[in-house]
Amino acid sequence: MLKAREKGLHISSPEMKGAVTAAIFAVAVFAIFFEYRCPILAVTGCPCLGCGTTHAVRELLTGHFAAAFRCHGMFWCFPLLWLYFCFDFRLLKDKRCNDGALAAILAGYLLEYCVRVLL
Repeated sequence: MLKAREKGLHISSPEMKGAVTAAIFAVAVFAIFFEYRCPILAVTGCPCLGCGTTHAVRELLTGHFAAAFRCHGMFWCFPLLWLYFCFDFRLLKDKRCNDGALAAILAGYLLEYCVRVLL
């Protein structure tokens, strides 16, 4: 008999990783081919941490690397975060290195956000 904790989908299950990957891919394809406004920006009037990422990816796909960084300086972290998710947030061998890398990415997002909002 399964314990209560073992029932259902867990974040580390292959099914959950596949579902999340498919959802991310579907949203990314939609965002790249259709122009839309950030829902958080539309509701609150305040940009979210990821505002500008879609434009950055569009610029990157057209070969404008500098323009991509102007849209959102941390756009390059999304593939890295996806890899961390796929490897159960243990991409590096040492747990402290994993935690430090994720903390550095979060600090980068917060710094990018503060600079964008204040300037």
